[in-house]
Amino acid sequence: MVAEKRVAGKVGNKLQVEFPAGTSPYTLAIAKCLAECSWSTSSPDPDSYYALMNLVQGRMLEYLADRICREFDIRDAVLRGRMVTVLMGIFSDEFFAVFRHKARQEPGLVMQIARRIIRKESHPTPLSKLPPNRQSSDRLYPAIFRMHFEYRDLDALLRLLESDGEIQKVILGSLLKARLGDAPLYMRLIDILDEDAEGVTPSLFMGYIKGNGIDSLIAKVESGEWEQEQTRLKAHLAHLRGD
Repeated sequence: MVAEKRVAGKVGNKLQVEFPAGTSPYTLAIAKCLAECSWSTSSPDPDSYYALMNLVQGRMLEYLADRICREFDIRDAVLRGRMVTVLMGIFSDEFFAVFRHKARQEPGLVMQIARRIIRKESHPTPLSKLPPNRQSSDRLYPAIFRMHFEYRDLDALLRLLESDGEIQKVILGSLLKARLGDAPLYMRLIDILDEDAEGVTPSLFMGYIKGNGIDSLIAKVESGEWEQEQTRLKAHLAHLRGD
Protein backbone atom coordinates (compact mmCIF):
# COMPACT_ATOMS: atom_id res chain seq x y z
CA MET A 1 0.00 0.00 0.00
CA VAL A 2 1.29 3.44 -0.88
CA ALA A 3 1.77 5.60 2.17
CA GLU A 4 -0.48 8.65 2.28
CA LYS A 5 1.32 11.90 1.57
CA ARG A 6 1.11 14.35 4.42
CA VAL A 7 1.72 18.06 4.61
CA ALA A 8 3.64 19.29 7.62
CA GLY A 9 2.70 22.47 9.37
CA LYS A 10 3.43 24.32 12.58
CA VAL A 11 0.71 25.72 14.80
CA GLY A 12 1.79 27.94 17.64
CA ASN A 13 5.36 28.04 18.92
CA LYS A 14 5.75 24.37 19.78
CA LEU A 15 2.96 22.29 18.23
CA GLN A 16 3.99 20.46 15.05
CA VAL A 17 1.18 18.88 13.04
CA GLU A 18 0.85 17.02 9.79
CA PHE A 19 -2.09 17.11 7.41
CA PRO A 20 -3.25 14.35 5.05
CA ALA A 21 -2.95 14.93 1.32
CA GLY A 22 -6.10 16.65 0.07
CA THR A 23 -6.57 18.73 3.21
CA SER A 24 -8.69 21.83 2.63
CA PRO A 25 -6.72 24.95 1.60
CA TYR A 26 -8.76 26.80 4.22
CA THR A 27 -7.50 24.45 6.93
CA LEU A 28 -3.89 24.86 5.79
CA ALA A 29 -4.35 28.65 5.75
CA ILE A 30 -5.83 28.52 9.26
CA ALA A 31 -2.78 26.56 10.47
CA LYS A 32 -0.45 29.06 8.81
CA CYS A 33 -2.30 31.99 10.33
CA LEU A 34 -2.11 30.49 13.82
CA ALA A 35 1.58 29.72 13.41
CA GLU A 36 2.65 33.11 12.07
CA CYS A 37 0.61 35.43 14.26
CA SER A 38 1.74 36.47 17.70
CA TRP A 39 -1.25 37.12 19.91
CA SER A 40 -2.96 36.31 23.14
CA THR A 41 -6.57 35.25 23.53
CA SER A 42 -7.37 38.36 25.54
CA SER A 43 -5.90 40.91 23.12
CA PRO A 44 -5.46 39.46 19.62
CA ASP A 45 -4.06 41.52 16.78
CA PRO A 46 -7.22 42.86 15.05
CA ASP A 47 -6.08 42.33 11.44
CA SER A 48 -4.86 38.79 12.07
CA TYR A 49 -7.92 37.99 14.16
CA TYR A 50 -10.37 39.03 11.44
CA ALA A 51 -8.30 37.20 8.83
CA LEU A 52 -8.59 34.05 10.95
CA MET A 53 -12.31 34.65 11.41
CA ASN A 54 -12.81 34.85 7.64
CA LEU A 55 -10.83 31.64 7.12
CA VAL A 56 -12.98 29.81 9.67
CA GLN A 57 -16.14 31.08 7.99
CA GLY A 58 -14.78 30.01 4.61
CA ARG A 59 -14.06 26.52 5.94
CA MET A 60 -17.60 26.26 7.27
CA LEU A 61 -19.02 27.16 3.85
CA GLU A 62 -16.65 24.71 2.21
CA TYR A 63 -18.02 21.98 4.47
CA LEU A 64 -21.59 22.80 3.40
CA ALA A 65 -20.49 22.64 -0.24
CA ASP A 66 -18.84 19.29 0.41
CA ARG A 67 -22.03 17.89 1.93
CA ILE A 68 -24.07 18.91 -1.12
CA CYS A 69 -21.44 17.55 -3.51
CA ARG A 70 -21.36 14.21 -1.70
CA GLU A 71 -25.14 13.92 -1.75
CA PHE A 72 -25.21 14.33 -5.53
CA ASP A 73 -21.91 12.55 -6.18
CA ILE A 74 -20.23 15.65 -7.61
CA ARG A 75 -16.54 14.78 -7.89
CA ASP A 76 -15.30 17.26 -10.44
CA ALA A 77 -12.92 19.68 -8.71
CA VAL A 78 -14.03 22.64 -10.84
CA LEU A 79 -17.69 22.08 -10.00
CA ARG A 80 -16.88 21.61 -6.33
CA GLY A 81 -15.00 24.89 -6.37
CA ARG A 82 -17.92 26.57 -8.10
CA MET A 83 -20.23 25.29 -5.37
CA VAL A 84 -18.12 27.04 -2.72
CA THR A 85 -18.13 30.25 -4.80
CA VAL A 86 -21.91 30.11 -5.15
CA LEU A 87 -22.31 29.63 -1.39
CA MET A 88 -20.11 32.64 -0.72
CA GLY A 89 -22.40 34.67 -2.96
CA ILE A 90 -25.51 33.42 -1.21
CA PHE A 91 -24.41 33.97 2.37
CA SER A 92 -24.32 37.56 3.45
CA ASP A 93 -23.03 38.85 6.75
CA GLU A 94 -26.47 38.01 8.19
CA PHE A 95 -25.60 34.31 8.10
CA PHE A 96 -22.51 34.94 10.19
CA ALA A 97 -24.00 37.72 12.33
CA VAL A 98 -24.44 35.58 15.47
CA PHE A 99 -20.96 34.15 15.14
CA ARG A 100 -19.37 37.57 14.63
CA HIS A 101 -21.24 38.95 17.63
CA LYS A 102 -20.02 36.08 19.80
CA ALA A 103 -16.47 36.58 18.53
CA ARG A 104 -16.54 40.26 19.51
CA GLN A 105 -17.81 39.37 22.97
CA GLU A 106 -15.33 36.52 23.46
CA PRO A 107 -12.01 37.30 21.72
CA GLY A 108 -10.63 33.80 22.21
CA LEU A 109 -13.55 32.08 20.45
CA VAL A 110 -12.19 32.21 16.90
CA MET A 111 -8.81 30.82 17.97
CA GLN A 112 -10.57 28.09 19.97
CA ILE A 113 -12.55 26.99 16.89
CA ALA A 114 -9.50 27.28 14.62
CA ARG A 115 -7.40 25.08 16.90
CA ARG A 116 -10.23 22.55 17.13
CA ILE A 117 -10.33 22.35 13.32
CA ILE A 118 -6.56 21.85 13.17
CA ARG A 119 -6.62 19.12 15.81
CA LYS A 120 -9.37 17.23 14.02
CA GLU A 121 -8.12 17.55 10.47
CA SER A 122 -4.52 16.74 11.30
CA HIS A 123 -5.68 13.47 12.91
CA PRO A 124 -8.68 12.44 10.79
CA THR A 125 -10.69 9.30 11.43
CA PRO A 126 -9.73 6.67 8.83
CA LEU A 127 -12.38 6.75 6.10
CA SER A 128 -12.44 2.95 6.00
CA LYS A 129 -14.24 3.01 9.36
CA LEU A 130 -17.01 5.28 8.12
CA PRO A 131 -19.93 4.69 5.74
CA PRO A 132 -19.15 5.86 2.17
CA ASN A 133 -21.41 8.91 2.48
CA ARG A 134 -19.79 10.19 5.67
CA GLN A 135 -16.49 11.84 6.51
CA SER A 136 -14.71 12.49 9.79
CA SER A 137 -15.75 16.14 9.45
CA ASP A 138 -19.42 15.15 9.78
CA ARG A 139 -19.19 15.29 13.56
CA LEU A 140 -16.94 18.33 13.88
CA TYR A 141 -18.62 20.88 11.65
CA PRO A 142 -22.28 20.25 12.56
CA ALA A 143 -21.22 20.60 16.21
CA ILE A 144 -19.52 23.93 15.46
CA PHE A 145 -22.60 25.13 13.57
CA ARG A 146 -24.82 24.25 16.54
CA MET A 147 -22.57 25.70 19.24
CA HIS A 148 -21.28 28.85 17.63
CA PHE A 149 -23.43 29.69 14.60
CA GLU A 150 -26.87 28.82 16.08
CA TYR A 151 -27.77 26.56 13.14
CA ARG A 152 -29.04 23.52 15.00
CA ASP A 153 -30.76 21.74 12.09
CA LEU A 154 -28.05 21.49 9.48
CA ASP A 155 -30.12 19.15 7.32
CA ALA A 156 -32.84 21.80 7.04
CA LEU A 157 -30.23 24.37 6.08
CA LEU A 158 -28.85 22.05 3.39
CA ARG A 159 -32.35 21.47 1.99
CA LEU A 160 -32.83 25.22 1.82
CA LEU A 161 -29.53 25.64 0.01
CA GLU A 162 -30.40 22.93 -2.48
CA SER A 163 -33.46 24.94 -3.49
CA ASP A 164 -31.28 27.86 -4.65
CA GLY A 165 -31.23 28.25 -8.42
CA GLU A 166 -27.47 28.71 -8.76
CA ILE A 167 -26.72 25.66 -6.62
CA GLN A 168 -29.24 23.66 -8.63
CA LYS A 169 -27.41 24.68 -11.82
CA VAL A 170 -24.17 23.21 -10.44
CA ILE A 171 -25.94 20.00 -9.41
CA LEU A 172 -27.72 19.66 -12.75
CA GLY A 173 -24.52 20.38 -14.68
CA SER A 174 -22.76 17.54 -12.89
CA LEU A 175 -25.63 15.04 -13.30
CA LEU A 176 -26.10 15.89 -16.97
CA LYS A 177 -22.39 15.70 -17.71
CA ALA A 178 -22.19 12.25 -16.16
CA ARG A 179 -25.22 11.07 -18.18
CA LEU A 180 -24.64 12.78 -21.54
CA GLY A 181 -20.94 13.61 -21.75
CA ASP A 182 -20.32 16.32 -24.35
CA ALA A 183 -23.32 15.41 -26.49
CA PRO A 184 -25.18 18.29 -28.19
CA LEU A 185 -28.14 17.73 -25.86
CA TYR A 186 -25.89 18.38 -22.87
CA MET A 187 -24.79 21.73 -24.32
CA ARG A 188 -28.40 22.61 -25.09
CA LEU A 189 -29.47 21.88 -21.53
CA ILE A 190 -26.61 23.93 -20.10
CA ASP A 191 -27.54 26.85 -22.38
CA ILE A 192 -31.15 26.63 -21.18
CA LEU A 193 -29.99 26.75 -17.55
CA ASP A 194 -27.54 29.60 -18.16
CA GLU A 195 -30.25 31.70 -19.82
CA ASP A 196 -32.45 31.48 -16.74
CA ALA A 197 -31.95 34.40 -14.38
CA GLU A 198 -34.97 33.75 -12.15
CA GLY A 199 -34.13 30.24 -10.92
CA VAL A 200 -37.38 28.80 -12.29
CA THR A 201 -35.88 26.42 -14.86
CA PRO A 202 -33.36 24.79 -12.46
CA SER A 203 -36.18 24.17 -9.98
CA LEU A 204 -38.34 22.65 -12.72
CA PHE A 205 -35.53 20.41 -13.95
CA MET A 206 -34.66 19.27 -10.43
CA GLY A 207 -38.32 18.34 -9.95
CA TYR A 208 -38.15 16.09 -13.01
CA ILE A 209 -35.03 14.36 -11.74
CA LYS A 210 -36.29 13.87 -8.20
CA GLY A 211 -39.61 12.58 -9.50
CA ASN A 212 -38.60 10.14 -12.20
CA GLY A 213 -34.85 10.42 -12.77
CA ILE A 214 -32.70 12.15 -15.32
CA ASP A 215 -34.31 10.30 -18.25
CA SER A 216 -37.53 12.13 -17.42
CA LEU A 217 -35.75 15.47 -17.76
CA ILE A 218 -34.22 14.45 -21.09
CA ALA A 219 -37.62 13.33 -22.42
CA LYS A 220 -39.29 16.59 -21.35
CA VAL A 221 -36.64 18.69 -23.08
CA GLU A 222 -36.61 16.62 -26.27
CA SER A 223 -40.41 16.83 -26.54
CA GLY A 224 -40.51 20.53 -25.69
CA GLU A 225 -43.02 19.85 -22.92
CA TRP A 226 -40.79 21.61 -20.37
CA GLU A 227 -41.44 25.00 -21.99
CA GLN A 228 -45.19 24.84 -21.37
CA GLU A 229 -44.61 23.69 -17.81
CA GLN A 230 -42.07 26.47 -17.27
CA THR A 231 -44.60 29.04 -18.47
CA ARG A 232 -47.25 27.70 -16.09
CA LEU A 233 -44.78 27.66 -13.21
CA LYS A 234 -43.71 31.25 -13.86
CA ALA A 235 -47.36 32.35 -13.95
CA HIS A 236 -48.05 30.53 -10.69
CA LEU A 237 -45.06 32.15 -8.98
CA ALA A 238 -46.07 35.57 -10.26
CA HIS A 239 -49.57 35.04 -8.83
CA LEU A 240 -48.11 34.09 -5.45
CA ARG A 241 -46.00 37.26 -5.49
CA GLY A 242 -49.04 39.33 -6.40
CA ASP A 243 -47.51 40.51 -9.69
